[in-house]
Order: sequence, then structure tokens, then C-alpha cells
Amino acid sequence: MLGFLEVLNSGGSDAREIASKFGLNLDFANQDNEFISMDDFAKMLEYAARAKNLPCLGLNMSPYHDISILGPLSLVISNLPTVRQAVEYAAKHIDVMSPAIAIDSFPEPSMTQRSSSGTWISISINLEKPTLHAQTLDICLSNLHRFIKILAGENYQLIKAILPHSPRNHHEVYNRFFGAPVEFDHDRAALLLSDSTLETRLDKPNIELSHIVDLHIQTNFRSLRGTYSARTAQVIKKILGKTVCNKSAVANLLAIHPRTLQRHLSDEGTSFDQIKTQIICQEALRYLTETEIPMTHLSSMVGFSEQATLVRFCKRHFGRSPLALRKNTI
Repeated sequence: MLGFLEVLNSGGSDAREIASKFGLNLDFANQDNEFISMDDFAKMLEYAARAKNLPCLGLNMSPYHDISILGPLSLVISNLPTVRQAVEYAAKHIDVMSPAIAIDSFPEPSMTQRSSSGTWISISINLEKPTLHAQTLDICLSNLHRFIKILAGENYQLIKAILPHSPRNHHEVYNRFFGAPVEFDHDRAALLLSDSTLETRLDKPNIELSHIVDLHIQTNFRSLRGTYSARTAQVIKKILGKTVCNKSAVANLLAIHPRTLQRHLSDEGTSFDQIKTQIICQEALRYLTETEIPMTHLSSMVGFSEQATLVRFCKRHFGRSPLALRKNTI
């Protein structure tokens, strides 16, 4: 929450009053051991951005954050040999700070027109309920950009950034912030970094300190990402609209039998259908309210073969048609 009070109050807004609407105490921003609901935080930012006409609220909050907001992770990350190892460690352990955040990396599939190779570093937010979170995602991607830039120093080379939403009339603000081209209406939030950036060696890393803090993390924090419900949600989100997304396909990607997956999910109090419906709700709401993607294309992106199925789904789960949802927010 660092920066929320400063950004809003600089425009004459009452940040504390807004936070109280969502049951949040801004004093927690300076208390490292406090945790708040990511759902409530995301809702607060979306409300403030719209009510106070601050479409770049997330970007403006990011400069108030430094790498220390990652708590014990920052000590390990800052003392590993290379930037790539730092990013990989953050990806593996970011759930220590928030189970809702996931970081992934994958190579750029085609770099034929570029002199150097590159790697995508993506960041996503997985909420329990379908909630708008464009501003929160902006903070996360902005921080990812700034923290890696601090680690890489002069070797930092951002080729481009992509976002799943489209802040109309403010594209140039994003280009200036990231210092590179920013593309919108993609299927994820990610940075395309040169591999030379990731291979940068950190200045005087303290390997012994990183081992000590890593042991503390392994001993005192239990990862939530290992649950089958969380892993199932991650796989569904990645393949939805791109290939067959049923229980058998997801179980295959998790390298287990469908019945075994079903049993694990039941033990965790959920089911495959419940998780898939939740992801479709989340993705459909995001595409409808944060982008202008045509309905026919949007339907296929959330796994429906025709637009009529999307209409029925939205009426059943949101009580309104896709068009009504979009008109009320864009």
C-alpha cells in the first residue's frame, strides 16, 4: 500500500477515507509483518483510480516501493551471483510475500530480427474471486521492471513490455515509465529482457548471507503454491482458449491421473469445474472491463466456441450480458 496515501493526497483526495470503504488501514503500509486481502486491495485501487480520475495510479505508486518490500526475499535476491538467479529465486518464492502473485519466465520464441536473444518475465495475480485488478497488476509489473533494473544497473535492456489491459489515451505515459515500447491487450503482463541483462553478475554478492536467509525462509514459511487447487488454477489460466482445457488435459500437464487430481481437489474442498468456472469468470470480467477486444474473439479467448455461450455464461454468473458489463465500465 506504500504510495497510495501520497499519490491520492497530492491530488487533494482523502486516501484514508477511501481505504476505510474497503476495510483497509493505511498504517499497515509501514508495518512489515501485517497482511491484507489482495482482493480488497485490488478493489480499493480500481475504485480510487476511477473515482479520482487517476488512470495511472499503479504506475505512480511504484516509485514509492524499493526492493526491501520483498522482505527476507530481498536479502537472498540481492546476494545471488546473477540477475537470472535472482529472478528465478523470486519466481519460486514470491508466494512467501503473497500467494496471489506468480512470476514465470520463458524464452522469446522468435528473435530472428534482433541481434541478441531475449527472455520474457511475466507476473500475474490470481485472486479467489473475479475482481478487476489492472492497477494492482501495473504496480507488480512496474516493480518487477524497477527492481531488475536496479540489480542489472547499466546492463539493463528492456526490449518491450506487454499488458493485458488498455489504458486509453495514456499509452505514452507507460512508454515513458518503462523507457521502452509498451503493447496492450495481450494475454499477460510481462517484460521482454535481453539475455545479457539476465546474465549480469551482481556486485559483490554475499553467498553465505543468501544461504542463511534462504534457510530461514524454507524453515519458517510454508509455500501455498504446492496445493493442487492453486496448481490447477495456474494451468487452466495458461491454456484457457489456447487448447483443450478439460480435467484430463490439465491432469496430463500436472503429470497425474485425472481421478487422482479429482481426489486431491476434493480433499482441498473444491473441484475442477469450480476452479475452471472461477478462472473463466475472472478472465471474462477482465477482458470485458479492461479491454476493447471484439466479443467474437473474446469468446474464444475464454474457451467458448461461440459468442452465444459467453452471453449465457455472463448472464448466469454476473446477472448481465457481456455488452452491459462492458458499457458500464469502459
